[in-house]
Amino acid sequence: MKHNNVVRQFLILFFLVLIHQVFSQYKTPDDFGFKHFSINYNKENVDVLVLSKKGESSISKPLFFFCQGSLPIPLIITDGETTYPTFPFETKSLIEKYHLVIVSKPGIPIMSDVKMLQADLSFLESNLETTNSEAPKYLPPKMYVKNNHLDFYVQRNIFIINFLLNQKFADKKNLVVAGHSQGARIAVEMALKTKNITHLIYASGNPCGQIMSMVSKSRQRENPIDSLSYAKNDFNYYEAIVADSTKIESTNEDSYKSIYSFSKSSINDFPKLKIPTYVCYGSFDPISPFNDYLRAEMIRKRKTNFTFKCYLGLEHNYFGIKPTGQIDYDNFNWDKVANDWLDWLIKNNR
Repeated sequence: MKHNNVVRQFLILFFLVLIHQVFSQYKTPDDFGFKHFSINYNKENVDVLVLSKKGESSISKPLFFFCQGSLPIPLIITDGETTYPTFPFETKSLIEKYHLVIVSKPGIPIMSDVKMLQADLSFLESNLETTNSEAPKYLPPKMYVKNNHLDFYVQRNIFIINFLLNQKFADKKNLVVAGHSQGARIAVEMALKTKNITHLIYASGNPCGQIMSMVSKSRQRENPIDSLSYAKNDFNYYEAIVADSTKIESTNEDSYKSIYSFSKSSINDFPKLKIPTYVCYGSFDPISPFNDYLRAEMIRKRKTNFTFKCYLGLEHNYFGIKPTGQIDYDNFNWDKVANDWLDWLIKNNR
């Protein structure tokens, strides 16, 4: 009987230790320094992370709302004891003056271990409709596919802005919205639709739309010796998209609806912006000629609220280029880009 009691006590102790270890391994965004809001939007959950200077999360500061680019990537990615940066740039300088805000992609978990992701850090899940005789297919979640288009992101983000501006830590007079790549287009549309935004940062966006980014990349691949026209294929693909522009299908590619929504040119929308606007891009980015065109148009229209910055020799994500034409991942410039944003904001008294 005594022996049974000892065994029972040992088992209880063992399971208590096991439970403690399991729960101690489970982390929340708070453990990574974020304030986490879980917001209901159109009956779907949206995760919002706010990063503040340590000890100043309750102090009133302007919001710096960052719209990330494409791909279904979780906001917090871990690899053992290592954590991938949530923002592509060093945040230390910006959080001196701002609360930084970033929002999850629809249907994508807020946190994930890198081992659960694809090489490009995308989150895919097994397609439950696959039959037993087929190999499992891994696709973006249906919620992501359904909502991955311009109108959704713009309306959702404005809803979130209105929510955050009602929080005590948010300075209601000043609001910066920055976007990179696809996020830049989202940021522009947000600025056109709400007066709450006081400053706009448009980074590596294409004012002529996604289709022109696709065509520009294809033109760079084409060779006069090779008769294959990649750009012609792009235009044929776009004809099919326009013919069925509301089509939503679960594949590893963006849906027709997504590409159609991001392909409309916004060149004629930029002159409508009255707020200070900062446009930056790399000269080796295939979209750089379109931003040069935007700059020329803003000069022609005598728009004085625009600032342009072209980073010579850098590509879409502000990495350098090797003499071989390959991306030089050791030549990282995101921190410089973000510091230039901050300098511009300070000069504009924000």
